Amino acid sequence: MTAQTERLLESGRLAESEGNVRQALVRYEEAVRLSADEAAPRLRLGTLCHRTRDYKRARQLLDEASRIDPDHPDVAFRLGLTCDALGDRDKAKAAYTRTMLLAPSSWQTWYLIGRDHRQLGHAEVARLAYRRALEGAPDEPEILAELGTLLWEMGHRDEAYVHLERAVKACLVDPGFALQLGLAEMQRGDLIAAHRLLTGAKHLDPSDRRIDVALQGLALRRQESRGRQRKRAA
Repeated sequence: MTAQTERLLESGRLAESEGNVRQALVRYEEAVRLSADEAAPRLRLGTLCHRTRDYKRARQLLDEASRIDPDHPDVAFRLGLTCDALGDRDKAKAAYTRTMLLAPSSWQTWYLIGRDHRQLGHAEVARLAYRRALEGAPDEPEILAELGTLLWEMGHRDEAYVHLERAVKACLVDPGFALQLGLAEMQRGDLIAAHRLLTGAKHLDPSDRRIDVALQGLALRRQESRGRQRKRAA
C-alpha cells in the first residue's frame, strides 16, 4: 500500500473509533479508489458497511477483497458474516469453512466454533470457545457482544454487562451493539442510560424494528416508574 492509502485508512479508523460514520466512509472510499489491487481497504470499508447494515455494499467489497487476497482469513470471515446477514447460507458456510481452513487457531475460528455450539444449545462450550477467541482478540466487538449476550442468557448478568459495554466502546457505529447494551441497561433499571443507547441505535439504523420495540418497552417502563414516584409522593 502507498503511504497515502495507509494515512487514509488510519484516518478512517480514527473517525470510526469516534463514531463518525460519514467521515470514516469518506476516508475508506478514497482508500479503495486509490488501491485497485489491495484487499485491506476493501476489507475495512466492507466491515464498516456490514456494521452499519449496508449489507449489499459490504458483500460487493468483500467479494472484491476475496478475489484479490483469497487466503486472508478475516476477509473470508467478514464475507461469511455478510452473506449470513443477507440470507445466503450456502455462501456463508463456504466462507466460514474457508476461514477455519486458513486459520484454524485464529480468533475468528474460535468465534465460529462458539457460535455453532450456541446455536446447538451448548451454552457452556460456546462460552469457553468465545473466551478462547477473546484471548486472541481481546477488543474485538463481535466476540464481546456474542459472549455478553450469551452470559446474560446464562444468568451471569454482571459479567455479561461488562462485555456488552466493552463491545459498544470498541465499536460506536454498530446499532446492534448499542441495542443489546440498551436492553441490558433497561433490565438493570437504568432507564436514562437505556434511553441514550436506544435513541443512539435508532439514529444509526432507523429501519430496525427491534429498536422500535425496545423504545416502546422503555416508554412503558418510564411511565410505570413515574407512576410509582407519584404514589410515593402522595
